[in-house]
Amino acid sequence: MPAYHHFVTLTTDDGPMPTYIAAPEGHDPHPGVLVIQGMHGIAAFELQVAERLAENGFVAVVPDMFHRGPACFSNEELGQRRRGRMSDPQVHMDVGAAVEFLQAQPYVLADQIGIVGFCMGGRVSYLIAATNPAIRAAASFYGGGIHRGEDGPAPIDLTANIRCPVIIFDGEQDEHPSPEEVRKTGAELARLGIVHEVHIYPEVGHGFMAATGARRRSEAIDDAWARLLDWFKRYVAAEALAVA
Repeated sequence: MPAYHHFVTLTTDDGPMPTYIAAPEGHDPHPGVLVIQGMHGIAAFELQVAERLAENGFVAVVPDMFHRGPACFSNEELGQRRRGRMSDPQVHMDVGAAVEFLQAQPYVLADQIGIVGFCMGGRVSYLIAATNPAIRAAASFYGGGIHRGEDGPAPIDLTANIRCPVIIFDGEQDEHPSPEEVRKTGAELARLGIVHEVHIYPEVGHGFMAATGARRRSEAIDDAWARLLDWFKRYVAAEALAVA
C-alpha cells in the first residue's frame, strides 16, 4: 500500500471537489499523475490505479469529476446522467484545480505532472494534453469521444497543440471508440510529429483494464501496465523532456 492515501477536498468555482490522493514512501518530492475516472464515476478501480502508481514512485490524485451532482458511486443510470451534463469547460476547471493542488504540495515535483484516464477519462486525458502546458505525458485508455466536442472543439482538432508524448490503449472489440477511430487518432498524432504509441489488443473490449471474470485478459492488462509505467518513468519522471 502507499505510505499516504486518503480523500481531500479541493475548491472549484462550482463547489468542493472530493479528491483521492495516494503518495509513495519517503520525504523526497515525487512526480505527480492525475487519474481521471470513467463515465460511471470514481470506483475502486480508479483508487487502485492511484495506489499502484504511488507504489511505483508517483503521487497520484483522482478528482471526482462528478462533484456537481448528487453523491453516487454505484447507480449506473445516475452516473450516465451526470456524464451527460458534463462539459469541457467544467473539465478544464476540475483538472486545473487538481493540477494546481499537486503543484502546491512540497512532496510533488511541480514540473513533472502526467495524466491518465479511462473511458470518459481517456478523452479528458487527450483534451488536457492539448490544452494544459503543465502536462509532461498523457495516457488514454479506450477514450471514446476524442473526435467529438462538448461545448468546445473536439480534442482531435486540438492535436496540433499537444506538446507532450501520448500513449493510447484500446481493444479490438471496443465499439466506442472503434479500432478505426483509435487508428485515426494515432494517424493524426503521427502526421503532426508528436511522440506517441498506440496499442490495440486482440480479444479485449472497452474497459478491459477493469474487467473481471471471463472478460478478464491478464496478458493485455499486464502488458498495458508495464507500458504505462515505463511511459511515465521516461517522460514524467525524467529530469529533462525531449519531444520531437
